[in-house]
Amino acid sequence: MKTLSAYIVDDEPLAIRSLKKRLEQFPEIVIVGESTRMQMAVAEISALKPEILFLDIQLAEGTGFDLLDKIEFCGKVVFITAFDEYAFRAFEINALDYLLKPISQERLQAAIDRVRSSDPPVVLESIPGSARYRYSDRILVLEKNQIRFVLLENVTMISAARDYTTIETIDGKKSLIMRSMVDWMNRLPAEHFIRIHRSFIVNMNHIDRIVRNSTSTAKVFLKNHPEPVSLSRTFYNILRERYL
Repeated sequence: MKTLSAYIVDDEPLAIRSLKKRLEQFPEIVIVGESTRMQMAVAEISALKPEILFLDIQLAEGTGFDLLDKIEFCGKVVFITAFDEYAFRAFEINALDYLLKPISQERLQAAIDRVRSSDPPVVLESIPGSARYRYSDRILVLEKNQIRFVLLENVTMISAARDYTTIETIDGKKSLIMRSMVDWMNRLPAEHFIRIHRSFIVNMNHIDRIVRNSTSTAKVFLKNHPEPVSLSRTFYNILRERYL
């Protein structure tokens, strides 16, 4: 069995002991270090280079995001917190999972399963949210009291919703995201996603057909989507220049 090294950061010693006890159920996870202080954690993580970082968000000396800004971490981040208001920020840096305290063994099992099955680790940018996604990346969305991970390749369409955007996936589920259309276009892989209207971005791999209404407008039909999406004149010209 391949082992994975892990490091725990939490400003509550009891929380660290509790998590370590729970992780004993997973012999493939080897705890190589722990810390309640940010400065020590920064030094030890940089030296030990663990493969997994179990990171509390609300620390005595700042936040887990502040800690990540101080290091170049090549590994997988599992956030652990008592506060769900940080879920969108965790989404920004593409965290592997986001566990709310008190952690159930079932949720910890799901996180470890994600660790086992996820893609090879990537470097977290020093400024969260600054890099483009890979098409194989997962993104984190918050739905009421539930946190869900969505494969980017399963996103069919993104639509504007005032100051927010709605993402729709191949199973028909919709999630409201606190991110603008411009921000999405700065992050999405351009070879897969294209903006076809002021209000719509579509995944080109899920386009079924395009029906032209006139010389400058059209309707875009997406697979498993009941209604077509308008292709505006401006973006029709961009699409034609790019692909025709």
